[in-house]
Amino acid sequence: MSSNKRISRAFKNAKRICFNTDSKFVFFSDSHRGNNGFADDFARNRNMFKHALEHYYTNNFTYIELGDGDELWENRRFERIFRANKHIYMLLKKFNDDNRLHFIWGNHDMKYKNPATIRKNLHYYYDSVTDTQKELLIGASFSEAIVLEDENSGKGIFYYTDIKQIGLIMFFGD
Repeated sequence: MSSNKRISRAFKNAKRICFNTDSKFVFFSDSHRGNNGFADDFARNRNMFKHALEHYYTNNFTYIELGDGDELWENRRFERIFRANKHIYMLLKKFNDDNRLHFIWGNHDMKYKNPATIRKNLHYYYDSVTDTQKELLIGASFSEAIVLEDENSGKGIFYYTDIKQIGLIMFFGD
């Protein structure tokens, strides 16, 4: 499929999020949350990332992840990623519970194109203290693209990252 067709399809099927003058968004991409092993580039930054998320959550931002949040390319077992970064996922849960969490998949987490993988990895986690399954990111969804649209003017911003990791941000409207 040509690039033009992929981008047109992504725009047509993009998740639409309305915003107004009171809306606040924070965008992260390519976090590559890993399993805390020797090849985990996120490990050096996880505390800084945690403090940033806390700040943005407290100040009522909506969090949008623009691909490659989870390093599923190098790590086949999400449970190891979760254990290494549980405190990060607990913060993401807070955003999700407040309906302020949105994801675009990238080439390292494109497995999230499949809703069954999202359910398996992100909806619940095992709590070893209580020996039970607990809710995590119930209802979290991943999109190929997101469009932020001004609720008054209809003008918007199109965010798209294809699996070749070509990022595109496009403004549209009159």
